[in-house]
Amino acid sequence: MNHFTKAVCLLDTCSIINLDDISLARQDILYYMRRYFDVHVCAAIRDEFQRHQDLVSSREASYWRSFLGKHCHSPSVLIDDRSVVAPFYSSAPSFIGTDDAGEHGNARVALELLITRTVGHTIFVTDDDKACNAFLTALRRSFPGINRWTSADVILYLGAALLKEKKTDFESIRAALRDVYAATAKKWEDISDAEKSAIIRKQKNSVDSLRLLKGVVDHWRS
Repeated sequence: MNHFTKAVCLLDTCSIINLDDISLARQDILYYMRRYFDVHVCAAIRDEFQRHQDLVSSREASYWRSFLGKHCHSPSVLIDDRSVVAPFYSSAPSFIGTDDAGEHGNARVALELLITRTVGHTIFVTDDDKACNAFLTALRRSFPGINRWTSADVILYLGAALLKEKKTDFESIRAALRDVYAATAKKWEDISDAEKSAIIRKQKNSVDSLRLLKGVVDHWRS
């Protein structure tokens, strides 16, 4: 970890929950999130996580209430969702209540970090495709410095680092991918055939990416 520059990461509540209790190299993924990323969240994410403590169970997750409190970032200028986030919607919501408040708040944090040149690039981690399709895709087109990852992307990123350090193997990373896709899916019997096909396709794509990743790491070792 010497001279390692951590990537700035805006983490959504749903991804924290989905990554809970998934492990690699005998450590929880959430442990590696603290170690490998410079995590920032808005106040809404901190508050959402506190409200949903019953949805996490790992020992690592028990540390995250205080961790998120220490890594909570409040924009000083981009403070209003209607002014900052609404233009990226084709049909903006009312912004009343807590619906998508975490995604909106994290978007404003990411934008302020970029505009003030505090950082040059941010990773926006969310498994909420609805929010992504509603406004985040348009926001990213205007601000390419914001890159959207899913929880599966997090596992691939960490898997590459741990493979290089010989702390894990291909099968363990594939198992973690399987677990996170299971965590992100609704009850299998409650989703449509089209949704099932989409999940299977995404998981296959992630495993294909893992094979390519392993090939590069193996080449680096040799």
